[in-house]
Amino acid sequence: MEVTFWGTRGSIPVSGPKYAEFGGNTPCLQIALESTTDTVILDSGSGIRELGIRLVQTRAAHSRVIHLFLTHAHWDHIQGFPFFPPAFMPDFRLHIYCTKDARAILDRQMSTPFFPVGLDVMGSTKLFHHLLPQEVTTIAEATLRHIPLPHPQESTAFRVDERGKSVVFATDTEHAPDHINETLRDLAEGADVLIYDAQYTSEEYSAGKQGWGHSTFSEAVKLARAAHVGKLVLYSHDPTHDDEMLRKIEAAAQEHFPSTVAARDGMKLKL
Repeated sequence: MEVTFWGTRGSIPVSGPKYAEFGGNTPCLQIALESTTDTVILDSGSGIRELGIRLVQTRAAHSRVIHLFLTHAHWDHIQGFPFFPPAFMPDFRLHIYCTKDARAILDRQMSTPFFPVGLDVMGSTKLFHHLLPQEVTTIAEATLRHIPLPHPQESTAFRVDERGKSVVFATDTEHAPDHINETLRDLAEGADVLIYDAQYTSEEYSAGKQGWGHSTFSEAVKLARAAHVGKLVLYSHDPTHDDEMLRKIEAAAQEHFPSTVAARDGMKLKL
């Protein structure tokens, strides 16, 4: 299993020399499985555009079957979908999974006056799957489980397991003031990689970010320790955090959990 980070920024894309190291695309992960050449994607922020271009360029090397899992419908997690080239191509097949009505969400995003063409213009075959509570999705030898996360209008965490390797994607979640999220801890127990929402510093959170639906790197460390994960990846970087700030956050987290890295656009993790 290999995880590629195509977008790591929260809220809104950013650009410029101050963001060159960590990147500015909003959330999108690609998971390459060992048991199939199908492609698994988590979220369709602005990073999915570049991923889509790559999938078209390498179309002969994979099945052209894509499994897209959406954590929720906030703009930064779906804004790249209208610019995802495989969705327009008849030889691609898209399975789209969400705990909400993904067809209605994406159709609304691409309706007048927000976008010039509708979902019906996309030439790919699209199959929409409404994820039910405690439902397990199977793709070849991989299984995907999910749980709800505390976030305005709710988000979703996913765990992918395949051939003894596992990754947990838990972005856009807010921690409780006095305890860790035990349901998320159970989902992440023993995972090789935990990707966690660390949008704010503790100081920023305390200064007025409570209730905004995001967490901190210090809470990420607490959860990683409690769940006995192998590696912690800090994710959903705040758009005001430039490269210098993110290097400081990464170093501070590493003091308490050495196997920590702040996600960068283009970063790959081989499990």
